[in-house]
Amino acid sequence: MRISIFCDTKGFTLIESLLSVALMTILMGIALPSFEQQWQHTRRQDAHNALGQLHLRQLQWRGLHPQYASTLADLSWLGNSSAAGNYTLTVNTASTQSFELQATAQGLQSRDTACRVMRLQMRADGTVQRTSSSNNNADTGRCWPW
Repeated sequence: MRISIFCDTKGFTLIESLLSVALMTILMGIALPSFEQQWQHTRRQDAHNALGQLHLRQLQWRGLHPQYASTLADLSWLGNSSAAGNYTLTVNTASTQSFELQATAQGLQSRDTACRVMRLQMRADGTVQRTSSSNNNADTGRCWPW
């Protein structure tokens, strides 16, 4: 009869468990920033949809009135937030020939510094300009896919 001083139980040792936890931490540290960036990109769609709907409502409003609407209430938009609540919406300017709509990120989306403010402008010459910076002529953050 042979007696062993070692235990024959199956399982992980403390070192193996610590190495597994360390490896998982490293992988999470690599994956989480890109995961957060993907969520920000997805939440931008909330602003695109809201500004697109407001643009259509402005065109409908202008068909019945002498100038574009100057408030969200005129456009039958309840409150001042986008549908999912990631952006605060405003009508910056409105005249007989043009208007500017703005979506400003709020909550978690405010971490999206490149696209914190997105604008949609209808210019007097009939062109639509989409911007994402303080410069009203550029989409430096590449926030608009179209």
